[in-house]
Amino acid sequence: MLVSAGLCFLLLVVLLLFYIRHIYRVPYYRFTQADAVKLLERAILGELPEREWTVFIGMEIRDNQGLESLRECCIFIDESCVKSNSYVNGQSCVIFNKDGLAQLEELLDEWRYKSQYDA
Repeated sequence: MLVSAGLCFLLLVVLLLFYIRHIYRVPYYRFTQADAVKLLERAILGELPEREWTVFIGMEIRDNQGLESLRECCIFIDESCVKSNSYVNGQSCVIFNKDGLAQLEELLDEWRYKSQYDA
């Protein structure tokens, strides 16, 4: 009886350790300044797939506060300036209105400068 209780406890501890170890191994989206510049360029050109835009604005960036601020600006642009979608090379791409394009161009200028300065 005591041995089976000990084995059950040991099994519970092993399962708990397995859960704790693997809960932090959730895949995450690694985003860099160079990725930000490419994303903004493609958004301005109307060649940014809706899927990529949605992934970018939908995932919190915890390791870089600057990129998180960019993502938050893009959320605002998404909420107020998305005009429609169009198909480019068989993919649904996000199209922004004039105000959205102007805001994206400002962000692009800022992030091009940052990526050159940090390189």
